[in-house]
Amino acid sequence: MKMNFKNNHSYTKFCLGLCAVLFLVSSCKDDVGVPDYTADKSRLTQLADSLNRVYTSSAEGHDIGQYPKQARAELKSALDLAVSVNTGAFTQQEVNNALGNLRRAATAFSARKIEEVAASNLIAKWLFSGNAQDATANGHHGTLMTGIIGTAANHSDGGTLPVATTDRFGREANAYAFDKGAYIEIPYDAALNPDQLTISLWVNVKEANADNYMISLNKWNGFKFQLQTDNFLFMTLKTTSATYDRDSNPGKMAVGAWHHAVVTAGNGAITFYVDGVQTRTESASGTAFKLTSPVNIAIGQILPKSILNFTDTSSPFYYSSAAYFRGSMDDIRYYNKALSADEVLRIYNNEKPD
Repeated sequence: MKMNFKNNHSYTKFCLGLCAVLFLVSSCKDDVGVPDYTADKSRLTQLADSLNRVYTSSAEGHDIGQYPKQARAELKSALDLAVSVNTGAFTQQEVNNALGNLRRAATAFSARKIEEVAASNLIAKWLFSGNAQDATANGHHGTLMTGIIGTAANHSDGGTLPVATTDRFGREANAYAFDKGAYIEIPYDAALNPDQLTISLWVNVKEANADNYMISLNKWNGFKFQLQTDNFLFMTLKTTSATYDRDSNPGKMAVGAWHHAVVTAGNGAITFYVDGVQTRTESASGTAFKLTSPVNIAIGQILPKSILNFTDTSSPFYYSSAAYFRGSMDDIRYYNKALSADEVLRIYNNEKPD
């Protein structure tokens, strides 16, 4: 077979060169050395031990002072990495990298602790954890009530109280289901009639209805927050300037699913949010109208049943037809300011299911 001298010559040169490199590496191995695994791990050990106690004592959940599930999982992942570095053979640089990673994880975890949003402006918070008590120190406690159904000419008491039901996390008796006129009544207080307001709540609509009243303070003579037939959020607000009707189109509630619903009123606008996202904002000048006579707040109804009038159509409390909520509600927050988009998103992120 004929040899290709040129190619054979090149191959020989390559092999000689490779041998020279291997010889050089072998003869100089004392100069190259091996990685130094005698690293100082004391700071990593100290921080890991401290954060492990923090992790162990932290509570997972969605209440004030707790941490979301994801936040605890991320800290645990960083702790596991630190443990593996502590017990293995690693260079000082690798140990330092693990220490920096753990410090960043600690900072991120601390920021995820659930804190009250706009605490100084929170008038009331009804968590519906087996009762209708106000979870703030303000004492705006509610009473479970049966409500009126039917028409003015043919009305009756629905005879049903709000029923404790499963919330969006699957916890039993941690929300209330409303039907047949059932509602919760909150005694009037001047603090419940602020110049500006925000209402935040979780809603699971049972069925669409034109008058699905969620919360009302003397209906359109104060404000009413409800759902329309197509399940858009709808707010009627009487101010010192006019009475405004605004809706959340295109944001809506899907039947049979939990959604976060928020309306803010103040600073010249009424703004709606669905699941943390602003869906619509429209102008509304003036501040909220101050009631001249006390009217209790109704959660799930148009008005408290004790003041309803069934005969005088000129009465501001005339009952023309049923206007009550059908579905479940939970975690109602009532503020005396128009929350910002960032504050609304924080509430949503704190309270949404994992």
